[in-house]
Amino acid sequence: MIILARLLLPSDFGLVGMATVVTGFVMLFTDLGTAAAIIQRQKISEDFLSGIFWMNLLFGFFAGCALYMAAPLIVMFYQEPRVLPMLRFFAITFLISETAIVQKALLERQLAFRTLAKVEIAASLAGAAIGIGSALGGAGAWSLVYQTLALTTVTAVLLWVFSTWRPMVSFQWSEATSALRYSLNLAGFNILNYFSRNVDNLLVGRYLGSQPLGYYTLAYRIMLYPLQNISQVIGRVMFPSFALMQDDPARFRRVYLKAVGLIALITCPLMFGLMGVADSFVVFVLGDQWMPVADVLIILAPVGMIQSIITTVGTIYQSMGRTEWLFRWGVVSTSLAILSIVIGLRWGIVGVASAYAIITIILAYPNFAIPFKLIGLPISHLIPALWQPFVSGALMLIAIIGLRVTLLSHANSLWVLLITVPTGALVYLLVNFLINREQLRNILEITGIPLWIARHQQKY
Repeated sequence: MIILARLLLPSDFGLVGMATVVTGFVMLFTDLGTAAAIIQRQKISEDFLSGIFWMNLLFGFFAGCALYMAAPLIVMFYQEPRVLPMLRFFAITFLISETAIVQKALLERQLAFRTLAKVEIAASLAGAAIGIGSALGGAGAWSLVYQTLALTTVTAVLLWVFSTWRPMVSFQWSEATSALRYSLNLAGFNILNYFSRNVDNLLVGRYLGSQPLGYYTLAYRIMLYPLQNISQVIGRVMFPSFALMQDDPARFRRVYLKAVGLIALITCPLMFGLMGVADSFVVFVLGDQWMPVADVLIILAPVGMIQSIITTVGTIYQSMGRTEWLFRWGVVSTSLAILSIVIGLRWGIVGVASAYAIITIILAYPNFAIPFKLIGLPISHLIPALWQPFVSGALMLIAIIGLRVTLLSHANSLWVLLITVPTGALVYLLVNFLINREQLRNILEITGIPLWIARHQQKY
């Protein structure tokens, strides 16, 4: 992303952002929650898996055709003809991705995350190589399109290589359709949640144009970093694990609180730190042409912090088989999110980001309280798991701001980052050592650092 931001224009990101808002929505209709049904169900049969495979393939075919035919209407909405060929090119990815949904779900059900890591790292590297190579060759916005196609294709191929399961030609449809009550409620929520997360991109692209959307899209992608690379990764492991604990709520509560505490321990310094160095980060890492991103980042950083925790509650609904609760809450929260963003549009991308941040804070309490009822977890029990990382991050931010005001007020972006980043990290670690040793020890054990030290000491 950093390299492509240097090679491409903000309007290039904006053009692809217009297309991906639509393609991401259509993609929701290609799975309809069947992968989650495979993971949540305690007993599965070959007929069940094969039925879901062919059903997903059918959905992918119709979704691709629908996007191809609807592309001119979408172009009329955006009033941007350059989006048309991109939308039709993206239609190819639907059928490709559908071929490997069952294989991926089975690997997650088996907790084969080492294998999945190999697949996703290889696919990411291939996508990066294609995207950067295309950008260097002058492909412009299309380099982002080629990157997506490469990522999707390599992922599907490798999942088939690493998975031993293969679909049967003959099966019973009743087995596959038995999961629809669970999966359709989940799909309904995913559609609503997608609108909630992307209506800002849709409206910014329509009413403010491709360049402001490019700024907003990049800021939003940076904000999503802790969600996509920390919370959602941990959530993928939590879901199949919690599905096995659905009859043991006490253990469920204990493990959940421990997991969200560890997520907060990682995401709080990332987001607080980003707030403190947003302008220097943008100038040095992305370039001067992206400077409007800094203000949006400062507003969205707290959103990333809150949503990194909120996103975990989906595993509660899914593991307990209560996706209808998830869908009903999604109707309320999405409606309020859309309303707030429409109000914020009149103040440009800063207004949209501010509106999104305000509604996220307002809805935080019910976002936790409703699913916690399913496992008998009082919301007051969440505070002890989160307050230490939050306080440590806040003190780190104060230290960074203090440095910038007193010693670095006239320093360039490179010196600001070289001094504030290690200083902030040191402050965060020291405060956690004083008030949060248990969580700090837990995350060190996960990384294997104490074990490595012990082995190193044994050699000598």
